[in-house]
Amino acid sequence: MALLHALKYIDTAQLDKVIIETDSLLLKNIVERVWKVPWKVVNILEEIWRLMQGKTVVISHIFREGNKLADYLANLALEKGTVQVNCFQELESQGKRIVNSDKLVVPYLRIRQCRK
Repeated sequence: MALLHALKYIDTAQLDKVIIETDSLLLKNIVERVWKVPWKVVNILEEIWRLMQGKTVVISHIFREGNKLADYLANLALEKGTVQVNCFQELESQGKRIVNSDKLVVPYLRIRQCRK
């Protein structure tokens, strides 16, 4: 689970105030104890909660469009194995396009037609 790996990194880096953005509302609500924890992942959630103790961790829900770079990097890691990117220049062209598009601060609008 990506959140668990992120929290382990945060713990190792000794960060105590972080904002984590996720496109999974399910994950956010389970971690914040709004929804019940599925029994299959209780052990993982207990470790997540343990790693969050003593830190200010804000988990924010964002739409998938706001998470394009993270999705791109996750898929790249699945495809190639371990991937490490330390700066913009190390990104492949698709990753650079995502970052540059994000820098334009053009909002993504979700529009649905109302049912009559």
